[in-house]
Amino acid sequence: MTNNQFELPKDDMAFRKIYKNLLEEEKLTTVFRPGVRDCNRFRGYCPEDIVNARVIDQQGLDRARVAPVFLVEPVKKIQVEQVEVKTLGSLSSKDFIGSSPDVYDKKSLIYHLGLIYNLDISSLLDDSPITRIQFRYITQKEKNHE
Repeated sequence: MTNNQFELPKDDMAFRKIYKNLLEEEKLTTVFRPGVRDCNRFRGYCPEDIVNARVIDQQGLDRARVAPVFLVEPVKKIQVEQVEVKTLGSLSSKDFIGSSPDVYDKKSLIYHLGLIYNLDISSLLDDSPITRIQFRYITQKEKNHE
């Protein structure tokens, strides 16, 4: 991916570098994205999609149309199991199962989304759409059958 390219390929899912160990150890299974990121939408995912978990080496900036720079190799292959669009206000404690240790409730998610996506925290209200994506790791046996 060059710096002129902005959209992440459909078969990749981006993760911050601080989550690399969680991916390697297969401890992260739930992520949140701001807005509606369901099937066939910009930066969306569909259940059953098999994607590369890519780790961001250098952050990009969406509003300046600067793409992130990724580590060369994907960390893992993952399969999207569920894509669920909810509102921030409808999230419950069970929605955070499988998320990273720093995203464990609505307040921590709002902070996380503001930081990562450079969003004004005051714009993240109870009626703001959030996409919750659950995935599983592809086993070596499954990789061998690709």
